[in-house]
Amino acid sequence: MNPLEHEDWNNNSRMRQYSLFDEEFGKELFSIDVFFKNGPFAYVFLDKFFQVFHVNQRFEYLFKQEEAQLRGRNIFELLHGEDALKLQTIFENKDAQHDAVLLHIAYIQGDGSFNCMDTYVKKYTNPFGEAQYCLLMFDDELKPNEEWAVDKREVFKAIVDTQEQERIRIGRQLHDSVAQLLYAVRLNLQHFVLQQPEHIAFMKPLKQLLNEAIHQIRNISVDLVPSVLHDFGLIAAVRAMVERISTVDFKVTYFLPAATEELSEDLKLVIYRILQELLNNTMKHAAATEVSIRVRMNESTILIQVQDNGVGFSASLPLSMKNGSGLRTIKNRTDLYQGELLLENNKPGAKVTVKIKGC
Repeated sequence: MNPLEHEDWNNNSRMRQYSLFDEEFGKELFSIDVFFKNGPFAYVFLDKFFQVFHVNQRFEYLFKQEEAQLRGRNIFELLHGEDALKLQTIFENKDAQHDAVLLHIAYIQGDGSFNCMDTYVKKYTNPFGEAQYCLLMFDDELKPNEEWAVDKREVFKAIVDTQEQERIRIGRQLHDSVAQLLYAVRLNLQHFVLQQPEHIAFMKPLKQLLNEAIHQIRNISVDLVPSVLHDFGLIAAVRAMVERISTVDFKVTYFLPAATEELSEDLKLVIYRILQELLNNTMKHAAATEVSIRVRMNESTILIQVQDNGVGFSASLPLSMKNGSGLRTIKNRTDLYQGELLLENNKPGAKVTVKIKGC
């Protein structure tokens, strides 16, 4: 056999091998479709680039699109922004590459609405050695068992821990890099004004903008890395947060029992982040002028309540969670401690109650 014939034989052999692999993989998909094409759950298969290459009819029904319309689309296009980052974190987690995990994800349907579903995420390797992924989505009627609920909490904890680490990294970069650069610009600006006093009127608004930028970066850095919490405790951290956001037109009162300082560091951070997120939501959406924070405790439960005199909630908790990521972030943190998140509309205003286990 001459070299050209040998090369042709190798190429034909590889083509037959790939064809057989492709055929076997097609058989696997066919076997899955035989049993689960119409439900009771939806599923989607993704290639190594996270692009859709196969869905079942249940998925088509939920997303109001046919497979031909979905094929080739990146899965992140179908997810709420925060959940896209959550799923990407799972995909990039090499320690859990081949372990199925359970997430609560908000999907964007064909009509633009959101549908939150518990979703199994599984990575596997196809016959060509390429990474692929399967997402298995449960309708409300079909709930996973307690063992998977425990796994779900573990995944949420890993995600929350990763988010906290990322907050610390970004906060430190803002403080140590960006803020220092702005301080240097301000010093040079002051030096220029001393050397060229005739430009002081022109430089004054620039200096004010620069000071405001420094102030904003410091506030963001403090929000990301609450050093007061670690150095002086939860009550001091909440007091500092309240003082930072309170104005003449936005008054915040708070009460936390001294016993909160005896909680674990993880629990104190959870309470702080929940209060932080609730206050952010109030400032953004409630049009409130007064907010009351109350934290109460007994031997087994921590009760967090934030009440305002704003416009209230226009939807139920499930709809509110679909419309905004803030409440879903709180719900995820609450789930870690097998807690509850309750919304109540008052006239005027609203009250949010979070119950979490205190041990």
